[in-house]
Amino acid sequence: MDSLHHIIYQSTAVMALSGPELERLLNQSRVHNQLAGVSGMLLYDGNRFLQVLEGPEVAVTHIFSRIVPDCRHTDVQVLANGPLAQRQFSAWSMGLVNYGICSKADFEDPLPAMLSVTDAALWMLLHDFQLNASRMQRYMAS
Repeated sequence: MDSLHHIIYQSTAVMALSGPELERLLNQSRVHNQLAGVSGMLLYDGNRFLQVLEGPEVAVTHIFSRIVPDCRHTDVQVLANGPLAQRQFSAWSMGLVNYGICSKADFEDPLPAMLSVTDAALWMLLHDFQLNASRMQRYMAS
């Protein structure tokens, strides 16, 4: 059996995705990930993506190699790529937090309650993404 592996990356959306476009992306990801035994989380703020992929190394690497050339994003930056002690998102083939449609109240909690992340470094990375999304929302509202 392959050892657990994860890749975390961020990228910039070429243009904002509508709700139906994001839903299609999520459904496609869930199908591919479930077949490959990959779990993960996608965060989107209307401008940027942050995604965590976790599972068997071969499967995670293969899925990531299909994601990189996708025309919906650019400037893909790998933030982490390596072995993983335990899955953080084992219940999800692909979870989604869409900060692009969040209200001010949605930013008051450090992270959505559904994210029961136990890895401190990953939690901080997700939290930083949320803080930046909150700042962007305040900027756009002014």
